[in-house]
Amino acid sequence: MSLEKIVSKVKSLNVDAYLTLDKAENFYLTKFKSTFGISLITSTGKLLFLTDGRYLEKAKKEIKAFEILEWKSWEKFFETLKSEKIESIAVDPNRLKLSIYRKLSENLQVKEENKFLDEFRAIKSAEEISLITRAINIAELAIKSVLHILKPGITEKEFRKELITAFFKYGGEGEAFTSIVASGRGSAIPHWETSDKEIKDGDAVIVDFGTIYKGYVSDITRTFLIGNVPDEIKRIYEVVREAQEIGIKSLKAGKSCKEIDLAVRNYIEEKGYGEYFVHSTGHGIGVEVHELPTLSKRSDEILKSGMVVTVEPGIYIPELGGVRIEDDCLVTEEGTFVLSNLSK
Repeated sequence: MSLEKIVSKVKSLNVDAYLTLDKAENFYLTKFKSTFGISLITSTGKLLFLTDGRYLEKAKKEIKAFEILEWKSWEKFFETLKSEKIESIAVDPNRLKLSIYRKLSENLQVKEENKFLDEFRAIKSAEEISLITRAINIAELAIKSVLHILKPGITEKEFRKELITAFFKYGGEGEAFTSIVASGRGSAIPHWETSDKEIKDGDAVIVDFGTIYKGYVSDITRTFLIGNVPDEIKRIYEVVREAQEIGIKSLKAGKSCKEIDLAVRNYIEEKGYGEYFVHSTGHGIGVEVHELPTLSKRSDEILKSGMVVTVEPGIYIPELGGVRIEDDCLVTEEGTFVLSNLSK
């Protein structure tokens, strides 16, 4: 990340500062974790971070590039902005509560800038790639350590609990998102809510999981076939595996996200399962589980070197079951490097 480039973008918008209260954006800018904070990137290059007494001293010790100020009240906040000659700001309206947006608008000139930081966040630095890779490694170690209990008789929730415990055991910071363990007919629902259902012989079990390491996430899915599964499930497993391979091999800087999605989607359609692939092919990961770009047939985005994306086709047949396979991939000028390497 280059703060200088972000300052340059603020200047180009003809505003005095970019303001965010968003937890993920604050972490991206400061590398400091807090549940409350306000980051200000000014057009003059001055960087301000305000937080309350719970985090103030820690922030002063850990944040290097920003001047740290104590948050006291909105009234004091607007006085601070006035003293800093900040009269106009850019905000991402998608990352603000309506009540706060209104409060800002009553006191400042507000310019809406959708996805202001997203283009910066989409391209990862070497350090960010290293942290994501570590989050992937931890998630893979965790699931390998608990696979021996994934058998008939255990419930979805019991398996999820053991997996989460293993994240911590291997150095993770908990779940990157609510892990999905979907068995049998539940595997036909892409975002199935993990339940008390017992896993049975003949089930397909989708496990969608990831952990956090120093603020960066992993996102992996594997489908496990338990015992004597129906032949149709075996068929769709192979189609999904092959479709994912096509998607991964298609990744390359300069290609359109739409092109990747269509390559995967067309293959699944050719095999007769097009109507059962009901989501996009993938998405970026980083500080959040869903970042730019989106590998979707509706996307106009172009892949760039340094992006880290998931490739996760799936086929979901009601009353039968589903299969999804997902890996995390680094986009390069030459093609792609698959960061996750858990066996399929």
